[in-house]
Amino acid sequence: MIAQRSPDNDGPLTWLGNFPVYVSTAVAGLHGVALILSALAMAAGSEALLQSLMFSSDAVVRNWSVWQLFTYAFIHTPPYWVLLFELYLLVVFGREIESYLGRSAFIKLYLILLLAPSIFLTLCDFAGWRTLYAGSSALHFGVFVAFALIYPTAEILFTIQAKWIALALLAINSLQCLALSDYQSLAVLAADCVSACLFIGFQQGRFTFRLPERAQKKQPSPRSVAGPNSEPASGDALDVIDPILEKISRHGIGSLTHRERERLEKARAHLIAKDGGS
Repeated sequence: MIAQRSPDNDGPLTWLGNFPVYVSTAVAGLHGVALILSALAMAAGSEALLQSLMFSSDAVVRNWSVWQLFTYAFIHTPPYWVLLFELYLLVVFGREIESYLGRSAFIKLYLILLLAPSIFLTLCDFAGWRTLYAGSSALHFGVFVAFALIYPTAEILFTIQAKWIALALLAINSLQCLALSDYQSLAVLAADCVSACLFIGFQQGRFTFRLPERAQKKQPSPRSVAGPNSEPASGDALDVIDPILEKISRHGIGSLTHRERERLEKARAHLIAKDGGS
């Protein structure tokens, strides 16, 4: 299912035999270890330890238990088959995101999805809404939402496209939260979905953020030395087109982002001009 690898991607962290271990794979393993430890703590009657690691807006705001902003996602309670489904989403679709965005960008995405709900609930505490939360369901659903934003037309289940599966799961989860009056879980789900949309949109160039001119201290790249209006070399144009054409062949032209369409059009115009000049 991999379409285009990011040039910033360094490949797998390591290999277990013939199995590549990516960051998403390692994080899934960490959650598996956390599941075992959570089960052992519950069997030993150490609920106080688990509660100290769960997110409590009251504890974070008044007792400065800031570690709970992170640790809440690694406290897992039965039924454990739900976590197995979450880890499947993380390993399979997280690896695709990591290959597309690069390792560092995927780590940023995961940290944002991890912190966005707990920070939002902490802010809600100042408005008088005290909350308790644990688990990683919304976090890993946010990973799948990010995948659906990158590959909206990818066919996953019985030729159903990823965007429709993501929308269906979002609707089902939202309706379930409303039926149970579980507004806390609904807020966490919304925080992760919005965070995934904003992050992927920023990565794909749909949202931009520019610093003031004085704050921009970037050195000009070697390609920009020839002037801002200089055309790319023929080899550069082919390097731009090849991965985009591969993505079109795998997922269709509808999977291209706005930035990729612009690159394709510029490269095509350059090659046409070169052929006409010769």
